[in-house]
Amino acid sequence: MTNLSSLRAQHDAAEAMIDQIFADIARYRTDKDAFPLSLKLARLAGILRTHFALENQMLYPPMIESDHREAALMARIYRDEVGHLRARFERFMGRWSNSTAIAGACRQFRFEAGMLFAALRDRIHRENRDLFPLAEEAGARRDGLAFTRALQGGGEPSRAS
Repeated sequence: MTNLSSLRAQHDAAEAMIDQIFADIARYRTDKDAFPLSLKLARLAGILRTHFALENQMLYPPMIESDHREAALMARIYRDEVGHLRARFERFMGRWSNSTAIAGACRQFRFEAGMLFAALRDRIHRENRDLFPLAEEAGARRDGLAFTRALQGGGEPSRAS
């Protein structure tokens, strides 16, 4: 299982960047204020794209393949759900990734950013609260099985679910 501390750190970085974007939106006065927003959006995109990729490659597969039924089910649900959120984020970035677009429709940008970022924050909090503890349990169970197997001289341990 992937290092959950790095995924949690990415959550923290994404939330901090969202906070900075909201602060910039609150201070927005002229079209020149759109450029710093576009830079922060690019940073947020980098954080989230890396995070989504790590989850898809390093978190969900081992959870789904684990013998921890609840973790496997939750990983499938979260994997499917994040695809929709990622697509929504990419549509947002396609529309708002440059300062000209933001300056041309700042009120709409503010509205769409608020809706998307609320969904992202909700997802982050649910992952931290629900998904990551299950990943830790599944990893501990897997590590325990490996330890048991080693103690038994490589024999197949009995699996409790």
